[in-house]
Amino acid sequence: MKYTSLFIALLGMQQAAAETPAPPATQICKTMELIAAEKFDGPESFAKERQPGMDGWRAGIGTWSIVDGAAYAKQEGPSKNRPNGHEAVCEHLVDLGDYMLSGEFKLGASPQVGFVCRDTNKPNHHQGRVVITPTAIWIQKMSGIAKETRREELTKIEVKLDPTTWHRFTVEVCGDRWLARIDDHTLEARHERFKDRKGRIGMVARGEGAQFRNLSLWSAEPKP
Repeated sequence: MKYTSLFIALLGMQQAAAETPAPPATQICKTMELIAAEKFDGPESFAKERQPGMDGWRAGIGTWSIVDGAAYAKQEGPSKNRPNGHEAVCEHLVDLGDYMLSGEFKLGASPQVGFVCRDTNKPNHHQGRVVITPTAIWIQKMSGIAKETRREELTKIEVKLDPTTWHRFTVEVCGDRWLARIDDHTLEARHERFKDRKGRIGMVARGEGAQFRNLSLWSAEPKP
């Protein structure tokens, strides 16, 4: 019995290690602690399906579901409070300075997706995001929240991305630097706003049809 229990314990440790993703290659940040790793392959991937108080990805605005083993986003429709509707938002609550986020996305019928962070104000104000469309990628600095939201485009490149293909992304935010890598496309921007501590990190999508999978979020520090 003792040997059986030991074997089961070792097997569980091996499975846990296999499910822990290795940090991806980075350029400006050194990855430190793994904050979250999520495949998005089942309803339990979203925090609101878990027990109250547990950490996890919070499917907030819009409708989030699991389709073909990945998170599927549908934006919120028009309402009295939001006449123009609102992009779908899924975030992880954190308390981080520098960080690294990586994973995969597919645009599908969505015209635009983004990987975002917000500060520790209450409510959390926008800080910045990398925005991705089938024809362009850009990094923008942001401030405010709701109707007070302000944005400033810092850098932009023209691209051609297949909406039906899975694309790999890595976002590094260290100090005032924001670096985004989408497949083989890399762009970087600087702004003092990026230095502020982060309270929420996540993804957004307009329209319906964008999908996300295999996300990993790490604390980080600048490379020497």
